[in-house]
Amino acid sequence: MKDRLNVILKAAVEAYVDTGDPVSSKLILERANLNVSSATVRNDLAELEREAYLEQPHTSAGRVPTEKGYRYYVDQLLQAPILPAERAAVIQQAVADPSGNVDEFLKHALSRFSEITGYTAVAVMAHSDEDRIIKVELIKTAENCLNLVAITHSGTVKNSVCRFYFLVDDEDIRDLSQVLNDFLGDVSFARLTDEDFKVLEQRLSRLHQNWEFMAGIIKNMVDSIRNPKVFVSGESNLLSHPEFYEVHKVQNLMRFLSREEEIRALLAAQSGNELSIAIGSEIAGINFSDMGLIVRKYDSKTGFGAISLLGPKRMDYGANASQVEYFAKCIEQYLKDREGS
Repeated sequence: MKDRLNVILKAAVEAYVDTGDPVSSKLILERANLNVSSATVRNDLAELEREAYLEQPHTSAGRVPTEKGYRYYVDQLLQAPILPAERAAVIQQAVADPSGNVDEFLKHALSRFSEITGYTAVAVMAHSDEDRIIKVELIKTAENCLNLVAITHSGTVKNSVCRFYFLVDDEDIRDLSQVLNDFLGDVSFARLTDEDFKVLEQRLSRLHQNWEFMAGIIKNMVDSIRNPKVFVSGESNLLSHPEFYEVHKVQNLMRFLSREEEIRALLAAQSGNELSIAIGSEIAGINFSDMGLIVRKYDSKTGFGAISLLGPKRMDYGANASQVEYFAKCIEQYLKDREGS
């Protein structure tokens, strides 16, 4: 594409991002500072439209970027701005650790990040197979009810409530706790197999004829911790954008954001090892034609993860990519500091 068309397309995309209104040739001239006539700009806009980089929503309206136009802009014309020091400080504050619990930390940080950006923030955090449960606590909350609390080396805390229909005393619970903690014994998740849990079931059966069901509960807890966790914050932020004024679009999106498996698959499918941007139909899954997605993958000793922003296709990709990049680096640093402690 020749230089002037690049300048005009860049101006058109950025003007539409700023205003949300179809862009006129007059506005292009004002923003692009071109030393050409308005007729020349109109001809160039028409050419960009013929090449499917722009489109006219109505015959008498200005132009708006197409998905192809956004893609070209992101790949060829986007210059990601340096994150202002003031915004970096705000994001840094968002990741101040409010808790020793990794899950609570990420929930808090993601909530603050969605507030800062005004979009929906989504994170996936997977635990490494080398993570391990270091302690299981049993808390009797009623005559027939126990709360199992598993704590991993990475700081994850998992609760599971179990009910039983037989009499137990404090000594029974102490014996159960001993068996469970001896079994897990600081063993990495990668080394725990179905056969191991059958052995645990046999040990529990010898301890008490009714305790064997606890092996299944412990296995479910381990599997739950091993599965990548999904955190979503700021869903309501999407409602402030005109692209989502239609009820069915919001319903479809909210339905998607409630499905952890689909979110994990969506973020894992994004290309590249670090930052990537997907636009409209490039986002696999439900109809995301009006959406933009920025994903930054990260790694730590405790597993793979991803930070993302989901918003309208008409989002400021440069500014938001810079924020996602910085936020993900803050998360990485937090995890490295924990792992080094």
